[in-house]
Amino acid sequence: MPKQVAIIGAGWAGSSAARALLDAGLGVEVFESAQVIGGHSRTELLQGVVYEPNGPHIFHSENERAVRWARRFGLRRRFDFQPKTRIEIDGEERLLCWPLRRDEVATLPEWPRIARELAERPSHPDAASFESWCVSLLGETLYRLFVHGYTVKQWGCEPRLLSSSFAPKRIDFRETGRRGLFLDRWQYFPARGVNRVIEAMLQPVAVHLGARITLPDLDAPAFDRFDQIVVTAPLDDFAGPEAQGRLAWRGMRVVARFHDTADVADTHTPAYVINEPRLDVPYTRTVESKHATGQRIRGTVVCEEYPGAPARHYPVHTADAIYERENQRLKDFIRRASRRPVTFCGRLANYRYINQDQAILEGLRVVDDLLAD
Repeated sequence: MPKQVAIIGAGWAGSSAARALLDAGLGVEVFESAQVIGGHSRTELLQGVVYEPNGPHIFHSENERAVRWARRFGLRRRFDFQPKTRIEIDGEERLLCWPLRRDEVATLPEWPRIARELAERPSHPDAASFESWCVSLLGETLYRLFVHGYTVKQWGCEPRLLSSSFAPKRIDFRETGRRGLFLDRWQYFPARGVNRVIEAMLQPVAVHLGARITLPDLDAPAFDRFDQIVVTAPLDDFAGPEAQGRLAWRGMRVVARFHDTADVADTHTPAYVINEPRLDVPYTRTVESKHATGQRIRGTVVCEEYPGAPARHYPVHTADAIYERENQRLKDFIRRASRRPVTFCGRLANYRYINQDQAILEGLRVVDDLLAD
């Protein structure tokens, strides 16, 4: 069992691991390249209004361990997330719930064709690609109206080139039942975002902000005091200059716009998240976090998400999983090159898009393993 642990990254995974290690009596320090903690899920302020610079993040889970951990540090405000999708048919805009529901799509003029396609669906979705999975679940018409254009914009390629592995998390069709996107028992959104939750988690932990650590830095004398490294950073950055460009990422450029409002309760758009699948709309969705925070303040902020920015927001899951294999090769290279044991956890280091509860659990399981050694 190690005595001193360095953790690279102060998002959910790294912060959870750090606090659990400290609770177990180990020495731990966190190194975060940004000037703020919170990682991908953090919130910021624009003219006093809370908004999300990296897209919407709602905590949802069926895992009691993750929920108990998050609630311990103040994540208790319940929220049921219902995104919308905007389409245009015959020059008329329609705003439907997402995931799609039979009762709503039955109001579309294309319903007779949609109904036939739904009746002809196979018993199980075709997992050959993201496109085949979606078409076999929704039928061709709903896929073209609601999914194809959004996916092309989001990933910069045709959906047939993408893996179906992440489709079940993103695409659904509800015959009946609740409207909210998530079906998990526990769903939370703190009034000012997760920053204060993660700050409470890290309050007794030594945190170094603005500290970009890469593999060569581990040989510096300052790291001699550590006998274990936990990496939550992207490995094509952490491994050093020779690894740059070896992994594909899809980034979003978020444009945040402040809008004045007449009343402290007013919002600017009809929903917290509105997906925009039309190809003539340059952004993929709008996010107005005031719907989620319930903040009572004059004004609101609407974010537009434009795909293709040079940022590491989403891993690119191709049908042949080439980048997952490359990420594993980078792990092997880092382990061989490091003079001390290295463990990986979290969204970036494992090249997977995971939910907040999954990130927490990855951090806690790393600690379980270290304490068991």
